[in-house]
Amino acid sequence: MEKISFKRALFIGTILSILICVGDLWNMIKIQGSFLTIDFTTGGAIFFIFFLGVFNIFLKKFLPKKAFSSPELILIYMMMIVSCAIPTMGLNLYLIPLIAGTKYYASDTNYYKEFILPNLKRWTILQDEKAINWFFEGLPKGQSIPWKAWVVPVSIWFVLIFALYLAMVFIMVLLRKRWVEEEKINYPMTKAPIELIENESFFKNKLMWFGFSIPFIFGCINAFHNYFEPVPLVKLSQWIPIFRRTEYLQFRISFPMIGFTYFVNSALSFSIWFFCLLTTCQQGFFNITGIGGEEFLPYSEERQLLGWQSFGALFVIVCYGLWNARRHLFWVSKVAIGKIKVSDEESEIVSYPFAFWGALFSIFVMVVWLMASGVSLLPALVFLFFSFLIYIGITRVICEGGLAATRAPVISPVATNSLFGSKNLGASVLVPLGLTFVYTSDVRTFVMASVANGLKMVDQIKKRKNIIFLAIIISIFVSLVSSILITIYLGYKYGAVNAQPWFFIAGPQYGWKYIVQELQKPTGPDWRYFRFAGLGAIICFLLLYMRTRFIWFPFHPLGFAFSTIMMTNALWFSIFISWLIKTIILKYGGVKVYEKGRFFFIGLIFGQFVVCGLWVVIDFFTGKTGNTIFWA
Repeated sequence: MEKISFKRALFIGTILSILICVGDLWNMIKIQGSFLTIDFTTGGAIFFIFFLGVFNIFLKKFLPKKAFSSPELILIYMMMIVSCAIPTMGLNLYLIPLIAGTKYYASDTNYYKEFILPNLKRWTILQDEKAINWFFEGLPKGQSIPWKAWVVPVSIWFVLIFALYLAMVFIMVLLRKRWVEEEKINYPMTKAPIELIENESFFKNKLMWFGFSIPFIFGCINAFHNYFEPVPLVKLSQWIPIFRRTEYLQFRISFPMIGFTYFVNSALSFSIWFFCLLTTCQQGFFNITGIGGEEFLPYSEERQLLGWQSFGALFVIVCYGLWNARRHLFWVSKVAIGKIKVSDEESEIVSYPFAFWGALFSIFVMVVWLMASGVSLLPALVFLFFSFLIYIGITRVICEGGLAATRAPVISPVATNSLFGSKNLGASVLVPLGLTFVYTSDVRTFVMASVANGLKMVDQIKKRKNIIFLAIIISIFVSLVSSILITIYLGYKYGAVNAQPWFFIAGPQYGWKYIVQELQKPTGPDWRYFRFAGLGAIICFLLLYMRTRFIWFPFHPLGFAFSTIMMTNALWFSIFISWLIKTIILKYGGVKVYEKGRFFFIGLIFGQFVVCGLWVVIDFFTGKTGNTIFWA
């Protein structure tokens, strides 16, 4: 029987969570190598669990009493995937640059001084001019980092973000039983780490190493090309212009996406690539016929109307899922108010009353924070409704569809503004609403999705489940603190304007561009967008109706809801390849061949992130910058 030491697991998980944050932020700011934490792939966690698994083999052979048990490794991995959601795209590299950059980039030409700065509470952004300039341009010789200038804005933001993350954790606790035990969602992104952790012969499997070697070799070739230009570059993507060059069809090979999709329901993987091609044709038709809008819509600027179409579909999917879960949620509410007693064996990582009231209190804190920043009550409530609808919908497609690189078709501050109209909200509400871009805009990773996958993996830990909640909280706390501190430190050390341009130059200005546009030309509610959302909702409802009543129906509504997003357009070909291979294997090889073949696709996942991580380490020691091997 395995000896389990949760204290050891918590300690190592904490260290690795900090290492992921500090390491990848150093990578993004100084090294600028391959991305390890920007998407739901959680590449940093996959990198470390691979080598921790290798290390555990040696422990089992030479120091068996010191070897890690499966529950320990699962707990460590869960802490790491939670950590991956915080340092870069998930939060930190939008939060810190915005706190410092709003005043830094303010000029007479971008109207920040006229519209933005007068309508922001002083505590929401950095005020000290020297602290701001030195962060972006580097610390002058003989000067020390002005930490005190950051204390007030960072501390107040910390309250909001921690409340947001607690709400995400508690909501996933409330939905876990429904998703895992009743609907039996597949959770394709948990297959690779579980196989490594629980299968003692994992590292002996030849198919795994064959799959591993493909991205590893291609990655090394491209890395050497960045060091030695005569080494040929292996291109894994190509574009074909269509519809009079107004649209482009992208053919990109993503090894992890091929690996994840292998474990996805065939109807869903088919629907993702099929609807992506269909909506690309729809957008091409819009382009050549002049249907569209000139308004700048953040993160859906290229497919404005189709983004709203997908938003309507996402709305239906989430509401339909909650409606189907109504009995479970009603039962949970009865447990929360004490009308029903449950035994310890039925409890989650925290009790249902704790999760229920914790979620409500966390959301209450967010409402108070938003109102203190200037957002009035009704827009704040609508904004949070849209935000959590998007979070739950994206988490669902991650857990069921393995769509490891995705984001919202329409972001919640834009949806809120479109519903009320900038004319009705005014600058006093719209400007503080612009602050929410930090955690609701480019949501390519967030804590809720990581927790959802983690709760599936830890489901087998029958005893001391409360330790899992503690592990999540520790990972969130140390990741937030370490991410913020190292970003501020590196900004002053190297000058933030010299770091990754998107996060430190374009990113801090991106949301304000939209807010200024809306304030310069204020409008009422934009019902044209909501008409397209209604169209998407109707189509999605019909797909749901057909799918729930006819077994033969080949289309999955989740594929339709996420078909218009930029990342889907980039990854559809990889999804198609995996779907095609899986279809052929099941038809001609059967279930046994499919089960054996899973090792090859798991190898593709590990191979890419191990080679990316290794070259980041190599680049650190050699001083090489810009050695980005893979995008996703």
